[in-house]
This record gives sequence, structure tokens and C-alpha cells, in this order.
Amino acid sequence: MITPRPSRARHPGPVTRFQGRLRTRIRTKLTVSHVLVVTLSLFVFSALMAVLYIFILTKSGVDLATQFQTVVVMTILVTFVIGVITVCSIVVAAIASWYVSRRLTRQISELEEATVAIAEGHLENRVAVLSDDELGRLAVRFNLLAERLQELDQQRRSFVASVSHDLRTPIAIIRGHTDAQLRDPDDETPTSIEAFRAIEHEVITLGKLVDDLFTLSRLEEAALPMTLQPVDLGELVEDAVRAMRPYALKVSRVSVNAVVSDGVPEVEGDPTRLTQIVNNLLHNAVRHTPEGGIVVAEVTLGTETGTVVLVVRDTGVGIGPEDLPKIFDRFYQGDSVRSGGAGLGLSIVKQLVEIQGGSVAAASAPGEGTTITVTLREKEF
Repeated sequence: MITPRPSRARHPGPVTRFQGRLRTRIRTKLTVSHVLVVTLSLFVFSALMAVLYIFILTKSGVDLATQFQTVVVMTILVTFVIGVITVCSIVVAAIASWYVSRRLTRQISELEEATVAIAEGHLENRVAVLSDDELGRLAVRFNLLAERLQELDQQRRSFVASVSHDLRTPIAIIRGHTDAQLRDPDDETPTSIEAFRAIEHEVITLGKLVDDLFTLSRLEEAALPMTLQPVDLGELVEDAVRAMRPYALKVSRVSVNAVVSDGVPEVEGDPTRLTQIVNNLLHNAVRHTPEGGIVVAEVTLGTETGTVVLVVRDTGVGIGPEDLPKIFDRFYQGDSVRSGGAGLGLSIVKQLVEIQGGSVAAASAPGEGTTITVTLREKEF
């Protein structure tokens, strides 16, 4: 598929000189190779014809000495013909090489210019796909790479802005309560107990954000400690729900419940990381569920042999189809999933699940809540 050339700033100088040198090198190599092929083919053909001619004369009983002059004349004639054909081949090869080199270097030049542009930070640049051959397919893949880099850069910018906001808000609240306690109290000044409770809540929020950032960094470095062992996932989920329930009722008026099927075997995983997974999913569900809503964490046998499934579903606002495929991406925050937090929880969940040999999936629709399904392996006997 040939796409129109996108408009972008040109980069004269080194790139232009590179294009000229590249075109000259390709043209020279193509011309030499064409001429060599034609000339060598002619010499081989002539040699074979000479051998065949001598063989025929020998078989026919003709004295070769009497045919010496004829052989010499034919040799001179063949040599002359080879020279003429070689000169013609040089002309034809030069023309063909000019055309082929121009066609090749146009696409290579596009890739070179786009590479320079991206290196300078112009991630919006794309390469014009000028052919359907290997170079054209390379240009298509280059455009996909540039598009992905641009998406990651946008996510990074959004992430930095979100983290800055998430850090600034708790700090502002803590500073406000601290200032209020240090100045002379008035009718609007909260009591010390109220101030300390608010400060404690914001400190917990800051601590969770820092923990998420640290976990994400360790996951990226593949340096997060992981000890796989048999874990009772049902008991772990029930403990997490009991710990979450008072917070959910007090802050969001949301009911959090656990449902564990009978006979569910232990899974193979790291207890600390599994707890982190469950807590992240519960916090995320509570945060996106309005007052009076319900969050349920269910542990059952998986449909596939040797698996256990954790399902966390809520009656929250739901996620739109345009956001659903991206909710596990690092730094991603769509409009329907932006409600406090830096957008790290689900990304961390996905990486923690996969590093333990499991998988995670999501199903949702606006206004119908969200279901996150985590599939883990049973312990090996």
C-alpha cells in the first residue's frame, strides 16, 4: 500500500550529502555487477562455442592445421562482438542502475530523514511508503514504531502530570492542616484529632503512590524479589476484603464482599505479590464505584485444567470500549478510568500476574461496572 508523502520539515546538510553518496555507491555497484555478469557470460558462451566448434571439426575428420586461419578469424570476430556487447551493456547497465538506485535511495532517504527527525524529538513524523517491496514493508514497520513511541511519550507526559497532581494534592492538604494547627485557632479551625486523621489519610495516600512507583521501577529492572510457594488464594482474598471493608464503607459507602468456592486448591505464587494484586484490584474497584455500590471478589476453579480464577467485579461507572484495551498499559489514563491515582495499579497487576505465570483480562461497559479476571496456576505436587 502506497501512502501519500506527509508534510514535514526537511533536514538539509548531512542527510542530503548522505543521500548523494549512497546513490552514487549503489549506482556504481549495480553498473559494475551488470557489466561483469554480461561480460563473463559472453566469455563463457564463447569458450563453450569454441570447444564445440573444435569438437565438431575433429569428429568430421577435418585437419585442424588447415582450419587455423578460420579459427583465428572467428576468434577475432567473437572478441570484437564481445567488446561491442560489453560497451552496450555498460550503457544499458548505467541507465538501469540509475533508475534502480534512484528508486532504492528514495525510500532509504525517507527513512534517514525520519530517523533524524525522531532523534530530534519530532515523534509525529512518518515515512512515506513508496513501494510494496521489502523497503516499503520496512517503512510501514518504521511508522508503526514511530506511532508507538509517540503513544508512549504521550502516556509519559500524562503520567508525569498525573503523578505531580497526586503528589501536590496530599501535600497541600497536609500543609493546610499543619498551618491551621500552628496559628491561633478560630471557629473554622479543625480540632487536632480531625487534623491528624486527615494528615494520616494523606500520608497513607502518598505512601501507596510511592510504593507503586517503586514496584513499577523494580518490575522494569526485573529486580523485584519473587518467591513462589503454595498459597491459599481464597484465605488471602478473604483477609484482604476484611481489611478493605471498613475503609470502603467509611470513605465511599461501598460494600466489599468475598465469595470463595469450596474445594479450591492452592495456587503457586508469591504471597506478598498476590496480596498486592488483590489490594490493587479492590482499591481500584472501590475508587470507581459510586456510593451504595458493591464490589465482589470471587475465587473459583478455572475452566482450564490446573488453574484457579480470581474475579473482582464492581457496579461502578464502567469503562468505554475505546479505553478498555489500554487500561493495563503503563501510564495510561483514559477519561472513564481517571478518578484519582496515577494509573499505575492495573499495570502493576498485569506485570505481577504474568511474572507468576498467570494472565489477566478485563470486561466492562459504561454504566455496567467492570470485571477483572485473574487466572493463576495451581500448585504443582
